[in-house]
Amino acid sequence: MARLMTGKKPLWQIAAATDVGKVRAHNEDSYATLDATQLRGIFDFALIVADGMGGRNAGEIASRAAVEAASQAILNNVAYADASALLRFAVEAAHISIQQRAEEHPEYEGMGTTLVIALVKDTEVWIASVGDSRAYILRGEQLLPLTEDHTFVAEQVRAGGMSIEQARHSRFRHMLTRAVGTNADYTPDIISAEMEPGDMLMLCTDGLTNMVWEEEIARLLRKHRHDPDRACRSLVDAANAHGGQDNITVLLAADMREVSPRYDDEEELQTVSELPTARDPLRRIARLAQRVSPRQMVLGAALVLVMASVLWGIASTRKPKPAPQLPPPPPIVDLASVRYAEQPQVLLNKPLRGAPLVVDPQGKIYAMSEQGRILCISPEGKVLTVSGTPFSAAANPEIKPDMVYFATDSQGNFYVSDRAAKHILKYRPDGTLLGTIGEGKLKRPAALAVAPDGSVYVIDAGKLTVFRAIPEGMNDGTQPHR
Repeated sequence: MARLMTGKKPLWQIAAATDVGKVRAHNEDSYATLDATQLRGIFDFALIVADGMGGRNAGEIASRAAVEAASQAILNNVAYADASALLRFAVEAAHISIQQRAEEHPEYEGMGTTLVIALVKDTEVWIASVGDSRAYILRGEQLLPLTEDHTFVAEQVRAGGMSIEQARHSRFRHMLTRAVGTNADYTPDIISAEMEPGDMLMLCTDGLTNMVWEEEIARLLRKHRHDPDRACRSLVDAANAHGGQDNITVLLAADMREVSPRYDDEEELQTVSELPTARDPLRRIARLAQRVSPRQMVLGAALVLVMASVLWGIASTRKPKPAPQLPPPPPIVDLASVRYAEQPQVLLNKPLRGAPLVVDPQGKIYAMSEQGRILCISPEGKVLTVSGTPFSAAANPEIKPDMVYFATDSQGNFYVSDRAAKHILKYRPDGTLLGTIGEGKLKRPAALAVAPDGSVYVIDAGKLTVFRAIPEGMNDGTQPHR
């Protein structure tokens, strides 16, 4: 049932709906709403939504833990922090809560959740977002996204490495790059926006946005603009009508004030036509001509001709400098079809941990020693710098067989360490398998990274190993993917 949040400025009506969908056995979405009384009047309301993931119902546990911890963190700190800090506290509390539960119940290890939180005061909204649940504002006819998905394909689309159509059909479209409660990055995006009279704020899980086009979402919101409860139900029904392949959760906050009038095109044209005539250069010239005598006009024209001839003479005596010759741009290498050296090269014999491994745009490699120090390594294998304090954790923690290591190149191709088969799988951005790298050459491949030229680095049995990319046209016993 919708609740009315009243105040001196906006008049908010809050509604929510959640549904298991038509395919899933359990609802792994969770949500919460906090009103102005709970928030001590410092904020008008808060909305929270989470979409959990993990086997054995762990997703349900993760999302519920995140929502409960985030809610409590907001209530405990609302009087002591500004909106941005409050949102960060809430996300951190959610992350810690999930990790603590995973420690208490090893069968839930690896569970995590998306998380979107909205805080609203008067006409301003602050959003924290991790994962691929979303926040939108419906303003007039437009549905305006406030958040960006933290998924592999979304980041590839933003980087220009994948089209929207490719992303929709990619086998990696549900792979999160940020999630709360896991070992992945859980840094929230913090967004603020100004609300206008008549706006609707919507938070939702991807069970809605994967099933219903944004145009249809906007149409249904406009249709039920003055009934948020019905709008929520209609969106859930639409997602189920399109297959209901995931859990669906929608939270709405509608400003029930009358929408302020907007000028139409005719009014805008009339306003432009009534601008002072001094802004029209043709009219200014006409008025100036009316105040100048014929004698003054003849003298002025003669002066202009003299000055033009002088300038022409100066220009003709100067020899133009030749245009600078820029070197041709380097050819763009198609990293999907690059070939690799037959034999991998062990770049560094110093024992390393199985992760992390990073290559920067200049080609320098960063890895971690067994003692927990960060090593900066040149492409030739020379250790350039050593930084950091050794960690107190075990020198060489065991790498679990089910851990997945992957990397991408600058064109969106995807590389996965197959520890069981002892090679590296390479995919196009749309999920098409290109082939394997290092067949029969690797022992225990772990973290990997791809250099700008396409060379593939991998930590194999604790040693930094590289499969060098071979420039096109060279043939030194190399071969393409096998």
